[in-house]
Amino acid sequence: MLVFAHVGDVATEMIPQLSKTLWTNPAVYLQMRFSEGLPAETVSAILQPPMDSFLDRLLAQEPAPPSVARRAGGEPPVPVADAPPRQAPVSAGAPARAGAGGPAPEATATRDPSGEPPLGPGAPRIAIYDTLTSPPRVVSIEERDIPGLIGSLAEKTYHSCREQGGNVPFTVINELIENLIHAFFCDVVITILDGGRIVRISDHGPGVDDKDRAFLPGFTTATADQRRFIRGVGSGLPIARESLGFLRGAITVEDNLGGGAVVTIKMPQQAPLETEPQEPAAATPQLSTRQKKILVLLMELNVAGPTILAKELGVAPATAYRELHLLEKVGLVHSRGDGKRSLSEAGMGLLETLF
Repeated sequence: MLVFAHVGDVATEMIPQLSKTLWTNPAVYLQMRFSEGLPAETVSAILQPPMDSFLDRLLAQEPAPPSVARRAGGEPPVPVADAPPRQAPVSAGAPARAGAGGPAPEATATRDPSGEPPLGPGAPRIAIYDTLTSPPRVVSIEERDIPGLIGSLAEKTYHSCREQGGNVPFTVINELIENLIHAFFCDVVITILDGGRIVRISDHGPGVDDKDRAFLPGFTTATADQRRFIRGVGSGLPIARESLGFLRGAITVEDNLGGGAVVTIKMPQQAPLETEPQEPAAATPQLSTRQKKILVLLMELNVAGPTILAKELGVAPATAYRELHLLEKVGLVHSRGDGKRSLSEAGMGLLETLF
């Protein structure tokens, strides 16, 4: 090589330095040989620092001894072979299983209440039972937003109860429908039974763990997102129970099959309206032609005595007096206190039937 042709001219003490330079930077020769004829970009690429050798890369990946690479807490790093295997991700909807070798139970997946309400097969349904011997009439309620769904469900449930003859207050129904936001309106079914006297609201939400405290004001699980649509202060069930108490109704909370809750409203049986016994209507008295004329004259004159009636009828005053006395006895006329008579309500009614 051209470089080694001049080695003899170099001092002996410079040979190690020159050898080291040539060994560590073989590009010196390329620079001397081709710098004049190659473009600057090519020469720059050739003169880049050499990549690490395969041995250097292998040594760099080798873990340090435990005695050297200890952590700050004094514990050596866990060897790769002893590291616990990574668990496969569990879907949000799959239930967590606990047991040997199984993943740790994960928290129940929550759903954003501000999202769209369930539609299609997942939309809330109202089942109206006319009798328990025939299938119910099922109505599906679909809305595009949470406030619209709450309003439609409450209104349709209330009107269905009234059509069946029930008297569940609208306030109670609305409070319980608003509480369904805690279940994200998951698989909601509203059942109307016994002529609207029983209303049952079920879901497949997280359920109610402490059913006693759920009826006390202030105990709530409402989140900030849910408070955009409801009060969220723990007043729904207390208001419903107090309102039903005034009407002698009852409310219960139970666990649903497969998870969730079931709220049942029961109203008391309505007693039939009591009517006062009415006295049998008095038989229509048999009146003579003269007595009917006296009633007509009293209707025209408003008030009249025996003398005036006798002149109009062409009879003696004593006869007119006797006829007035008989009419007063059967309640068709009544005395004014000065000897004169006027028609009673019964007399007016009798004249209407006669004419």
